[in-house]
Amino acid sequence: MEYVIIGNSAAAVGAIESIRRVDQKNNLTVISNEKNHVYSRPLIAHYLAGNVSEDRMYYRPADFYKINRVTTHLGIRVTEIDPVAEKICFENGSKLGYDRLLIATGSKVSIPPITGYRDFDGVYIFQSYNDAKRVLWRLKKGKKAAVIGAGLIGLRAAYGLQEAGADVTLIELLPEIASRVLDQKSSHFIKSILEKGGMKVLTGCSVQEITGNKSEGVTGVILNNGEIVDCNMVILSTGVAPNTSLAENIPMEVNLGLVVNPYFQTSFSNIFAAGDAAETFDIPRGTGMVNANWPNAYEQGRYAGMCMAGEMIRYPGSVGMNSVSFYDIPVISMGLFDPNTESGEKIEVKIRENFENKIYQKLVFKDNRLKGAIFIGDISYAGAVNDLIREQTLVGVIKDSILEEKYQLYDFLRKRRKNMVEGTMIKWPETHSSTIRYEKSFNEETWTERELDKRDWR
Repeated sequence: MEYVIIGNSAAAVGAIESIRRVDQKNNLTVISNEKNHVYSRPLIAHYLAGNVSEDRMYYRPADFYKINRVTTHLGIRVTEIDPVAEKICFENGSKLGYDRLLIATGSKVSIPPITGYRDFDGVYIFQSYNDAKRVLWRLKKGKKAAVIGAGLIGLRAAYGLQEAGADVTLIELLPEIASRVLDQKSSHFIKSILEKGGMKVLTGCSVQEITGNKSEGVTGVILNNGEIVDCNMVILSTGVAPNTSLAENIPMEVNLGLVVNPYFQTSFSNIFAAGDAAETFDIPRGTGMVNANWPNAYEQGRYAGMCMAGEMIRYPGSVGMNSVSFYDIPVISMGLFDPNTESGEKIEVKIRENFENKIYQKLVFKDNRLKGAIFIGDISYAGAVNDLIREQTLVGVIKDSILEEKYQLYDFLRKRRKNMVEGTMIKWPETHSSTIRYEKSFNEETWTERELDKRDWR
């Protein structure tokens, strides 16, 4: 049996660990076009900002591949899959056979046709660890940056640059920033927070041209309204899409991403896909979706690895979730958070806002179930809300009490937690000194203390 994984990020790690839990003997190969040891991609903005050191970037220890008996081919690109011969082709012309293959190629940056973007030094995308290193090097030559695109990646890049000492202008084509992760009101709220923090945010305009010269590199950008923004660096964060290029020349179904069944099999039963490249079942929407984030990618890789190794466990689906923080203000959105941009039938919305204290909370209900949420500032119950969305629990009795944090919510969560833990037995692994089974119990005293915890802002 030959296991092969194309990709070396969260989904790949989840798959490696699952495969090795089931199968310690057969060969396992990982291929990546990046040369780096597996690292945490969400940390690249924190690395740019100087908040995370290089040694903390790595997602698994240095001996991860050795411990899991993984053969690595790093810094080489796969150009083609031959599902008939069950081989993959490398850019250097060599081939590698597989019995079970996982496509975990993540996403790719979509770059619009902007004049000059290939002509000068100082134009970067912001998707990888190496990208962050190149941006840091460029900062030594000047600290004026233009970030084109104000989606989640653009926001993270812009904030990381500002934290690194740069003067940042954020440019967005649409009327609102982060429109794929925030509703209109919260988008305007975050825009005001960024502007108060010293960032220049331009919406409803596009970049027509990047200017510069051979000696200095980038010197500025020209907007469609004729305005010129001086800068010595440009970050292109104009959107990402699932990297499905390996499916282009084979009869593999592609929709929003690589279409997979609940066992992560593609159109070919021995070719699997997981992570940002795959379209999987979205729990709150009840349909296929690419829920591209790090925890989902790892979890999907974990399930895919089990299925590849013969444990065909059905994947329950995922909830889209995005999180970021600006000036110590956390922002989380999850599920179907903006019914105005999706199906609005039988939708009910609850909002609690306190802009003076930098707080905005929103819950979206449909059919008496939580479908999505936005939390800004106060994220105390974001975890519980995420569980309710994931489990699609009937929430009629607490619908009006969640944002108010009334006793009905505490009572509901207490009973739910008690039912989850009471009588649950944990058997320690054989490697532990004791193999006695441990029975969980609900701690009433601790829960009561949590209920009595008061918020200063209310």
